[in-house]
Amino acid sequence: MTKEELKNKLDEFIDYLELEEKSERTLKSYRNAINNLINYIPTDEFTLDKKLLINWKKDIKDKKEYSLNTCNQFIIIVNKFMKYLGVNEFVDQFKIQEKSNLEEYIEPQEHKRMLRWAKQLNMMEAYMIIKVFAHSGARISELKYFTVKNLDSNYIKVYNKRKERYLIITNELRRDLKRYCKQNKITENYIFRSPEDKYKDDPNRMPDNSTIWRWLKKIAKKAKINPEKIHPHAWRHLFAKQCKENGIDLDELADILGHSNINTTAIYTKTSKKEKRLKLEKIRY
Repeated sequence: MTKEELKNKLDEFIDYLELEEKSERTLKSYRNAINNLINYIPTDEFTLDKKLLINWKKDIKDKKEYSLNTCNQFIIIVNKFMKYLGVNEFVDQFKIQEKSNLEEYIEPQEHKRMLRWAKQLNMMEAYMIIKVFAHSGARISELKYFTVKNLDSNYIKVYNKRKERYLIITNELRRDLKRYCKQNKITENYIFRSPEDKYKDDPNRMPDNSTIWRWLKKIAKKAKINPEKIHPHAWRHLFAKQCKENGIDLDELADILGHSNINTTAIYTKTSKKEKRLKLEKIRY
């Protein structure tokens, strides 16, 4: 096989995935992972066998450009590509020791500092996004469901990976969002709007995910919070822990977060080493 032939097969694979109605983000992830393999192959002509895949797997780990979780995502995608090609050669994922602690999540006091600094910096759109994350457990990809119309109810239907669930919006959050809309004369479609000049006040354009995370990291630095804590699931962990502390059991929480596996939900509710230590400090003999 040649690299050119493999690139053509990749294009065919992406076309196949489009027919399966995969999202643009998923298609991009698949293309990036498989291109990583193609770029690794040193010669134009090669044999697509397990030895090549094992060497590629070793290469992505040794370069240390990606976390092991990302490397495993690459391996999953490449294995699917091999299956599509009819090549029965697959490689195992890297074993990752399960963490018993969550050290890089937003703590309640840090969340409050983020809100204070967002206000001080007059970054009110970011302020409201932080509140949405903390009070609903919404994913960043679900911000598109926060529209003026959807504020008519406390329950917002969202769709992810062909599944649907309801985001539950508390009365407090709903009031805050309605007040934000009124103050900013937002009367239709998306509540959160793109900051780009050419899309200014366009009700059909939202800020890019990368823009949102850039806002939040900027606020974190001002609030003297480790920017490494600002990642896609930071506030979902905080939300899950607050739910657990307020009596919501794992079954209910799995439903609220949209998890099909309760073991995933359990990971969100684990405590940090600091929290464990503070609990031990209270023990008296």
